[in-house]
Amino acid sequence: MARNLYSMKMFMFAEQLEYDEETVVKLERLNLFLGLFYTPMWMSSTLAADAPANNLQFMKNMMKFKRTDPEIAQAVLQKLENHKWYLTQEVVPFALFGSRLSDKEKQDIAAKLHATEKPDSFRRGNLCSLRLQPRRLSLI
Repeated sequence: MARNLYSMKMFMFAEQLEYDEETVVKLERLNLFLGLFYTPMWMSSTLAADAPANNLQFMKNMMKFKRTDPEIAQAVLQKLENHKWYLTQEVVPFALFGSRLSDKEKQDIAAKLHATEKPDSFRRGNLCSLRLQPRRLSLI
């Protein structure tokens, strides 16, 4: 968060710091993204159970932001691809304990999980071993 504040200060004092026009434009674009999207998501990421909903909302926001600044939005979407590893059938039920989903969305997830064929056995191991071979569960 400190880097965000420095970026905002750099933009506010760009005239005194005598930045060239290109740098000022880049700082403006960055601060628009930080103020509208990154900071609110960072501030709302206190609960692990809300992480899937937060990331999904962030992805939706970036898809819309592509119309405003496609370069930044595409870079963020590529980075968010690294955050989808935990969306496996073993950890999806944790979303039911989050506060960001509506009761209807939780009911839909629970119904989908209930209708999913039960495995004969569950893989054992820590979360890192689950990352190596994720089994994705479609909730849509």
